[in-house]
Amino acid sequence: MAEDRLVVEGENSSVIAPAGFGKTETIAKAAGHCRRALILTHTHAGVQAVRARLRKLEVPHGRASVDTFAGWCMKYSNSFPKTAQPPGSLPQGGEWDVLYKGTRDALEVAAVRQIVAASYDRILIDEYQDCNPHQHEAALALSTIVPTTIFGDPMQGIFEFAGASLDWQTTIFPRFPLIAELKTPHRWEKHNRSLGEWISDTRKRLIAGHEIELDDERIKWRQSSDAFDMGVLFEGLDREAEKVAAIHCRKGTCINLARATNGAFQAIEELAANRMQEFARDWDHSTHDRAYDQVIRGLFSDCFRQKEKSADGLEEDHSAVEQLMHELVKQLSGAEPALAASGLLYAARDHPRWRLFRSELWRDCERAISEVVNGRCSTMAEAAEVVRQRSNHIGRQLPRRTVSTPLLLKGLEFQDVVIPYAPHFNFEEQAQAKLFYVAISRATRSLVIGAPSKALRFPQPLLRQT
Repeated sequence: MAEDRLVVEGENSSVIAPAGFGKTETIAKAAGHCRRALILTHTHAGVQAVRARLRKLEVPHGRASVDTFAGWCMKYSNSFPKTAQPPGSLPQGGEWDVLYKGTRDALEVAAVRQIVAASYDRILIDEYQDCNPHQHEAALALSTIVPTTIFGDPMQGIFEFAGASLDWQTTIFPRFPLIAELKTPHRWEKHNRSLGEWISDTRKRLIAGHEIELDDERIKWRQSSDAFDMGVLFEGLDREAEKVAAIHCRKGTCINLARATNGAFQAIEELAANRMQEFARDWDHSTHDRAYDQVIRGLFSDCFRQKEKSADGLEEDHSAVEQLMHELVKQLSGAEPALAASGLLYAARDHPRWRLFRSELWRDCERAISEVVNGRCSTMAEAAEVVRQRSNHIGRQLPRRTVSTPLLLKGLEFQDVVIPYAPHFNFEEQAQAKLFYVAISRATRSLVIGAPSKALRFPQPLLRQT
């Protein structure tokens, strides 16, 4: 029996779904068999992916409601505040756990249970390996009202540092019995079937704690002693590839790699947009032109690398753009400093010796400044939050060549993936094998791995799925 039929014909259950093995397809097809399914996932990007698959499969709109786990819990806890006692309009840090506990409490109320039972006939929860114990308790409460199937992959549980370390054998399977494990690596069928086979084989070896052989014709091994070997990043790379990702676990290293490539690879920002928030706070705390100047210069330093002057002196004349920027800097002390800053950010892109390597940060700061200039926000902090929320909801537009962490690229696909220095995964305190697996499984067509030798070994991951 097909997995989607199996899901909707049983009670509470679980499905193990390795990366690229058709999880989203199975969820969407299962929803198509329901009267009204509730599909919960953990990110807005995940919501968009599920909705896109529902449209592709022509599942009637009324058959499924799709939301983030956090968003759905926020809606229900705020709808029943006396019982749930939600922490506020936008929880921060540990307040999220208070929200999940409140949602669980609300789901114990008879009237709330009746609403949920009348609204849905099946609940499908995606990316369950990313749930922490408080989210798990809320999911259990839901499962006592409506039959619930959870989908996940213990090998993609890379949020151990944030408490997402549920034991599948002792905690999950007793309440959500395993009914299926997806077996077909669909992601690679049309692109590179042999690569998919290598990644699937490697997943099994990682689970067992066995050595990984890199001297395999299905991938490319390049000898490398550090993450900044430009040969690993560029040699043999398809210049026509639409999407390429270089992956390293440390954000600081990713930023420095983007800088070292002069922006050929772009570093992307975390969902919290911390650097943009810092820019906004510094701007709002500025009280004179010198402070505004320092805030802008700090942003320039974090986003641009200046190329060395040409040895033969033959380079594009940049006197006009520098004169314009000089005039705009002086205008920071005027009546409209945000307008001057907007002009500066726009002009900086045209400087022939400046190479932008954090284009997402630059673009979002431009948008925040625009919100202030046009009077839609009174402070830069307010504007930054508007931009952040908007980006999270509509999804990010990734550059053609990205350098980022497994945490930020999880759930995404790229034609070509480069691991500049694979041994660095062992420098992480937790989830070393899982992080490596998430990184390699982003590739659909080619995978390049840099390492000093042709063999890798990682600690056996913390999971017991069978």
